Amino acid sequence: MKVAVIGAGPAGMSCANALVSFGLEPSVIERSNHVGGIQRANFHPNLWMLGMPGETGIEVTGRLARHYFELPIVTHFQAEILAVTPIDHGFLLELADDDGSVDTIEVAAVVLATGSQLRSTPELDALAKQSERVIIGPLSDTIRDGIRDSRALILGGGDNAFDHALYLAERDNRVTVCARREFSARRQFQSACAAHPEIELRTHCLPDILTADESGISIRVDGETEHYDWLLAMFGYTPATRLLDRFAPSIRPRLAESGHIHVEHGQRTSVSGIYAAGDVTDCIQPSVPTAIAQGLAAAKAVELDQTAQPDS
Repeated sequence: MKVAVIGAGPAGMSCANALVSFGLEPSVIERSNHVGGIQRANFHPNLWMLGMPGETGIEVTGRLARHYFELPIVTHFQAEILAVTPIDHGFLLELADDDGSVDTIEVAAVVLATGSQLRSTPELDALAKQSERVIIGPLSDTIRDGIRDSRALILGGGDNAFDHALYLAERDNRVTVCARREFSARRQFQSACAAHPEIELRTHCLPDILTADESGISIRVDGETEHYDWLLAMFGYTPATRLLDRFAPSIRPRLAESGHIHVEHGQRTSVSGIYAAGDVTDCIQPSVPTAIAQGLAAAKAVELDQTAQPDS
C-alpha cells in the first residue's frame, strides 16, 4: 500500500521510516536535491535533543540521513507536485521530475511534511539580492564564519534575533537589535543581551529607509541615519503551505489562524486520508524531536486508518 510523504526533513524521514516498519510503502517527494530540510544548514547546537548535548542541526541531519538512506524507500528528488486530486480509495499525485518528465503516483494516503520557510518581506528580499551583507534568517555560513569585528543590525525581537545577537557579540561584534514592537524572546535571552556591553536593544524601532552598498547598510530611523556593516533579518519562520494550492479544493486541509495546518489526534487533518507532521502543523514547540515524533504518529495513524477501511 503506497503512501506519499511530501517533504524529506526530520518529520518526513521519520514518517517514512515508520511506514516501512508498519509494512507500508512510502514514496517520499522532495523539492530539493537533499534530505534534512532547514536543519541541514543549522550550525547551532540543538537544544531539544535529549542525550545529544551540543549536537548541531547539521550533525543531527547527517545522522538521520545516514539511517534514512539505508532504508528501502523510494525518494523523488527535485520533484515538483503539479496537482493532487481525489480518486477511489486514495489520491492521484502528478509530479514534474527534474528532467522535465511528468509522472503520476496513486497512493492510499498523503502525509504533508513540508516544514517551514524563512519569513521576510519583498523589500528585504530585494535588498539581499543587491548586497551579500544582507542576510535573511539564521542559517548562514557567513554568520558562522564571516562576521567579525563589525557593527551588525538585527531586525526582529524573538529568540533567533537575541540568540544571534549573543553569538555575534561574543565574536567581537557590536550588535543592535531592533524590534517593531516589544521583544518576544525568552527571558533568559533578553537578560543576557541586556547585560552584554556590546549589545544595544531597541523596541518600537521602525526603519524609514534601508539602503545597501559595498560598504554595508544604511538605516534611517526617526530622521537619523546610521551605518552598519551587516544587516540580519530574524523574523522567524512561516509554515510552508503554498503546496496546498495544488490540491483540489475538496481536499485542502483546514488551516489554523496562524496559517499552519491544523491537526487532530494522530496528526490527522480535516481531510480523511491526509495527515501532517512537523513544522507545517500548529504544534506548540516546533523542533526536531517534535517533528520526529509527529512523523511516527502520522505513520501509525495511516496504518490504523487503512487497516480499518473495508476492502474494495
